[in-house]
Amino acid sequence: MTLQTDQPSVKNQPVFLSVTEEALHALIIRRTGIVLRDFQIRALRQALAEVCTSFGYGDEASLLQELSRKRSSAPEFEFLLTRITIGESYFFRHAEQMALLRDELLPELIARKRRDRDCSLRVWSAGCSSGQEIYSLVITLYELLPDIDDWNLHFLATDINKNALADAIQGRYKEWSLRETPEAIAKKYFNESRGEYQLRDDICRRVKFAYLNLAEDVFPALHTDTNAIDIILCRNVFIYLEPESIRRIVQQFSECLVPDGLLFLGVSDFVDKYPDELTHIQRGSFFYFERESDGCREFPAVPPSGVCAIERDIAKNVSGIERGEERIACEHNAQLSEAFTQDSSPVDCLRAGRWHDTLLAVDRAFRTAGESAGLLQIKSKALANLGRLDEALQSCRKSLALNPVDKHIYLLQGTILLENARSNEAEEAFRKAIFLDYTFPEAHYQLGLLLINRGDRKMGLKCLSSALTHAKKQLPHHEVHNAPGMSYQRFVEIIQNEMSIYVGAASRIQNNG
Repeated sequence: MTLQTDQPSVKNQPVFLSVTEEALHALIIRRTGIVLRDFQIRALRQALAEVCTSFGYGDEASLLQELSRKRSSAPEFEFLLTRITIGESYFFRHAEQMALLRDELLPELIARKRRDRDCSLRVWSAGCSSGQEIYSLVITLYELLPDIDDWNLHFLATDINKNALADAIQGRYKEWSLRETPEAIAKKYFNESRGEYQLRDDICRRVKFAYLNLAEDVFPALHTDTNAIDIILCRNVFIYLEPESIRRIVQQFSECLVPDGLLFLGVSDFVDKYPDELTHIQRGSFFYFERESDGCREFPAVPPSGVCAIERDIAKNVSGIERGEERIACEHNAQLSEAFTQDSSPVDCLRAGRWHDTLLAVDRAFRTAGESAGLLQIKSKALANLGRLDEALQSCRKSLALNPVDKHIYLLQGTILLENARSNEAEEAFRKAIFLDYTFPEAHYQLGLLLINRGDRKMGLKCLSSALTHAKKQLPHHEVHNAPGMSYQRFVEIIQNEMSIYVGAASRIQNNG
């Protein structure tokens, strides 16, 4: 092994003792985007020694050779991640941001939703660690919403550390995690026993925890529930990532947000470049981003009457413009959008994540060739990604009327119903898809997650096992139909990770019971 001089680190960058260590670090960056700092190198070295001992590798060079050959889901690589991504967190962390959300931003958002008669809210905690951040927001909304049971609330929390996710699912914490929690809140939402604090079951059940790699996985995406998000929390994650990964992830976050949606980062998370559609807002010692409103820049769904109807719909939403200028501006924007998608097929627009352009392209195809089950399915996906769930379901029903034996439409319908908090109907749709094709892994997967979230972990894991079995039989590099950009090879890894998380959570609950 070629040794490097053990000099002090420069600008918090790690100093490696060997070429092998440096190569392992490069592998971690490629797979996850995580850049290790000087203070993490000792943990990395300890983890490497444990991996070599536990998995029978003679030295780090042999481990590197094997990890380079294997996928990110390899047990050895997962072991490394759990050791270098453990983040200490606690409830109601970042007091200034939480106060702003509690006292200003959430009340404003709730008031706007009530005015629009849209009692729904979608929140995503990316890099959630062991769940304190997302649970803090759930508790805050419990305090703000006296009619919370009348709301369709969707809380998604993702991480690449499967052990942390398994801990988060059970909702059990030490007193240290509650050190900034007001006593009244602690008494109301936690049950204390032998120095541990168990979060109330109704709070735990509100959150969906899932494995997601910000560096590898595709988002926004309907199948991962990362579409049409109102609030994204991604705090103290970027301090571990390289600038190029940060810029790409922020761009994708922007695409996940609805108009006026909010993105919160940590005070130490530096972003050197962010998308034009995000407005940077500084509040004291911290900042956040707000996605711009649609206005005349993007367009509502295209009704059968075509572009003229778009113009009328846009005109209703434009304020502060003279009527004549309004008409000219909307005509111009409609023409621009029509030209922008003139040479793009509905599939091209959908794959590019251009949801409004997808709707325009579908409408143009309707006028040329008439409605078809496939085009209606594409329209439904675009509407769902825009958060227009009722319209998306209407398109699904029309598609099924034209082709009642298409398993993919039933899968899409079930996914949208699930987002709309209609789990019984969603389960029926997933089961219909499986009835049409018992080897359909995506339907088994979605049904499994639904059953687990409902509390039937045994049957849910059985469905995930079926999904894994059938996904492994697909061509590894073939793209999953309802998940553009995801191969079956990656889908297999995700199923394995989900199963590992819930098996781990069950084991922890049993040991603590």
